[in-house]
Amino acid sequence: MLPHLVRRGLRVGYLKHAHVGFEVDQPGKDSYRMRRTGVLQTIIVGGGQVALIDDADAEPGLEETISRYVRADLDVLVVEGFKRSPLRKIEIARAALSRELLCAADADLVAVVSDFDPPAGIRHYALGDAPGVAELIASFVA
Repeated sequence: MLPHLVRRGLRVGYLKHAHVGFEVDQPGKDSYRMRRTGVLQTIIVGGGQVALIDDADAEPGLEETISRYVRADLDVLVVEGFKRSPLRKIEIARAALSRELLCAADADLVAVVSDFDPPAGIRHYALGDAPGVAELIASFVA
C-alpha cells in the first residue's frame, strides 16, 4: 500500500509502535559501542540517511512522538499500532487469528482489510487490495 501512495506523488511517512524493546543499531559497530557509554542520544548520518536513537527514560506517546520526530513536509503519516489514539483507523484482520475486530466500536474506524466480511456498515477491502486502500487513504489527504 505504501508504494501505491508514493507513486501518487505523496510524501509518505511511516510510524510503527513496537510493543517490546527493539534494537536498530548493530552490535560491533562504533555507534553501538558508543551508546553503551551512557550517552542519551546517538545520531548516525551517511549515504543520504539520518538515524536518530533517543534513549528516553519513558516511552513517548503518539502526540509527543509526532511533534518531536515527524517531518513537517509529509503529506500523510501511516501509523501502525497506537490503536487507542484518536486517529482514523484501518484495521487489518485475518480469520485464522480472529474474526473479532479490535476497533469495531471505535468511531474512528474507517475501513477493515480482511479475508472475511466485517459487520455491516464497515467499509471492506480484501487483504490483497493495496491499490484500493491507498485510494482510500489518498482521499483523506486531498
